[in-house]
Amino acid sequence: MKHLNKAIALAITGSLLAGYAPSAYAATKTVDFANFPVNFAHLNWQAVTSHSATTGFSYALGTGNGQRTNQHGVSWPDSAYYDTVLGSGGYTAVNGWPMKSLVLYATEKNGNWLANGWNYTQDMAEGASAVDDSARAAIALADDYLLNGNLASYQSARDLLAFTAYMTTLSGKVYNFAWLDAPALFGWDPVQQGVDKHFMYRSEFVKRTQYPSALPNGDWMDAASDSSHILTNASNQPVAAPPFISHPKYSIYMDDLRDPTGADIAPVYDGPLYTTASGGVTGYKTGIKKTWTTSTHEIGLDDARNLWAMVKGLHMLQKLIYTNGSLTADQLYFAKFLENHIQRMMNNVLAYNLSGFDSKMASNLLIAFTDYYRLLYGTTDYGTYTPVLPANSNTTATYDDRPSQSTLYAQIDVLLNSITAKQLHTTDWRNGIFVDDATAGNWYAWGELQIYALSNVYAMKRSIGQTPAQLNGLLDIITYSADNFYGLEAYHYIDGVNNFSRTKERITQINGWSAQFHTNSAQFAYQNSSLVVGLKALAEAYYLSGRADAAAKRTQYLEYAKRVATWFIGNNNALADMYDGALGTGTYKGQGAVFDGITVNGGVPTVNRGAGGESSAEGLWAMIHIKKGHLAVRPLFKLLVRLLNRGSAK
Repeated sequence: MKHLNKAIALAITGSLLAGYAPSAYAATKTVDFANFPVNFAHLNWQAVTSHSATTGFSYALGTGNGQRTNQHGVSWPDSAYYDTVLGSGGYTAVNGWPMKSLVLYATEKNGNWLANGWNYTQDMAEGASAVDDSARAAIALADDYLLNGNLASYQSARDLLAFTAYMTTLSGKVYNFAWLDAPALFGWDPVQQGVDKHFMYRSEFVKRTQYPSALPNGDWMDAASDSSHILTNASNQPVAAPPFISHPKYSIYMDDLRDPTGADIAPVYDGPLYTTASGGVTGYKTGIKKTWTTSTHEIGLDDARNLWAMVKGLHMLQKLIYTNGSLTADQLYFAKFLENHIQRMMNNVLAYNLSGFDSKMASNLLIAFTDYYRLLYGTTDYGTYTPVLPANSNTTATYDDRPSQSTLYAQIDVLLNSITAKQLHTTDWRNGIFVDDATAGNWYAWGELQIYALSNVYAMKRSIGQTPAQLNGLLDIITYSADNFYGLEAYHYIDGVNNFSRTKERITQINGWSAQFHTNSAQFAYQNSSLVVGLKALAEAYYLSGRADAAAKRTQYLEYAKRVATWFIGNNNALADMYDGALGTGTYKGQGAVFDGITVNGGVPTVNRGAGGESSAEGLWAMIHIKKGHLAVRPLFKLLVRLLNRGSAK
């Protein structure tokens, strides 16, 4: 099956391009993907340089600006480690690579994005950049290189992966949030102080009803806050607590690292923990332990997406090998660098019970594990990758060893079975949904990657020689979900009585089995991108299936993917372009920004003209996939697929 998947990609390209004529979507608007070229200008602006010879994050260990510190049980790779793993000159190579990180938020400047663009914005309880968003962008850019051969996207993905790797500890744990140079990026906003500070804590455990005042020298509580939660002294006077804690430029938020059992191994910030409103100064406690906060590090989607993005990086290198015959010396260092980080992260993940993750986390991990397994032990569009590092990463440690093929395959099946077991079969509107707790009945549309993840597993298992007959059950599960809950209820992409006319509607969330969707639901990119790529991957699975209806089903799911993708170019409840790729009047028009979402004010859908990292990465990922390539299908590849399927059916 070597290089067979390129045939699939080319065949799907033909089907997509054939459907690029303007289409009128009932009760919405006429849309035309041809008017929306993929443009990375906005994403490139938002990916800021975060490492150079003179400033930014440093690979040297220490306590200065940009340096990583071995403390609280956490260790980081140092120059000796890089030289050991990568070989002589390895550290020099790594230290010379460009690094970029995606700023979390971009807010409309002076109320007019067309003329003025956007301002960089940080969340002062989280930081300026996150691995999560940078990894999303790296995945989108890597796919652009893999699908379209865009070398600029290859380099941009590399630059982002340098940042996400920097945030990975020696034992393979991933910190999500980081601070950049606040005066340089955020000095425009007096609320953000223009200095490197952040809110002291953001935690439900603190029982704070509002953020502290952002004004210079402001009280720790806003006047409008619930007075019962203000800590007082013996004289019943509010106890002073500064709202901000200083943070060095280019530093990592090392906050509350936990091991697989949930035990704290890195309590970093000591300070007052406001558990109640009484107790005065005696209520101060040290060794902050938070039960929940967006800045607490437990294994999560940032770990999974970082692993997925690193694996995509290896796929890019395999394409370079396929295209050029070999890697350059620098690319060889990068290959070893990626292999080492992937192995450290995988070993960290494998310390957990993978069957215990929710379906979103399981889907992200399944994609990463499947893509890695297929690259090393199956075949991809550009062949099979041969690791350049020995299995032990040239070290005596075990945390950076390559997991065995049998271990990887077994854990892929654990994740696969965990997800498929959560599919609901009913006679009502919920039929086919993947839900973690069928009794509670809570579900959110963002990041529903099950169709994509399961379709990838199908393609991987076909690539290693399993027959369609062996995989029929898996394909039926994926199809059942796509044709029922998602197609008929959540996204309305399937033709039917009064159904296809409602494609602009979305089920955005379900609380206690009370579905919330109507034309005026809040909507955003992350509710759509996963379905676009998922349905396209399902079309690929059918191309490999050998079923009698394979051609018809492939065409059908490509059309469904296109229908969902029209959300980005006007088929939404605001009837507005959410992906700004079309040319027009205005300095910043057509630069590829993806707006942050649609909110409903007074019953009227309103576009939020912010264009943050998550929105841009997810939106571009969907647009890249729906508009990929301009290659014709070679008849020989079609014949190979036909022969393979015929042989499998015997």
